[in-house]
Amino acid sequence: MKKLLVWLQEEEGWKALLAVIYAIICLFDFVIVPSWIGITRGLFEETISVEMLSQLDSTAQLKYLEISNYQHEPFTLKGGGLFHLAFGALLTGSAIRGRIGK
Repeated sequence: MKKLLVWLQEEEGWKALLAVIYAIICLFDFVIVPSWIGITRGLFEETISVEMLSQLDSTAQLKYLEISNYQHEPFTLKGGGLFHLAFGALLTGSAIRGRIGK
């Protein structure tokens, strides 16, 4: 544990850790979650036929249509993409400071 703390503080390993965390977050937000939604949407649509849908209440029909037409909006792009601006500032600032310091 002490080696990890030394690496994070003295050897500036926090920059690498920050970049890996940012990459993992982006992978989930732009690849894994939309793929999962697309796969599960197909499974859900096969379970309800048009005849069954027409027998439902109009409120339930509207709710089903909303669910079946859902488009994934990446979580990190909500709020104007401030999340990406903040991570970009941290990564860019640390890269520039590292080049100037050498």
